[in-house]
Amino acid sequence: MMSEKLFTSNLIKQFKARRTELGLQQKDVDYKIGNGHGLCAKWEIGNRKPTLFNAYCWAEALGCEIKLEIVKDDMRN
Repeated sequence: MMSEKLFTSNLIKQFKARRTELGLQQKDVDYKIGNGHGLCAKWEIGNRKPTLFNAYCWAEALGCEIKLEIVKDDMRN
């Protein structure tokens, strides 16, 4: 099972790569989400962790979506 720290780190790397790909600055993402100034930077350097809702909004601001995907279906009785 993946640790929370590794999960968060991987997710943030993907968000940062997408932001860079789009040519957006951190302050642009803050504005699109409606965050206080500097929150995106704090997420990206690991000083703060986004809530699940913040991550959803972050993804939406970058033209992405967070989805639940079934990777193995052995959970049924």
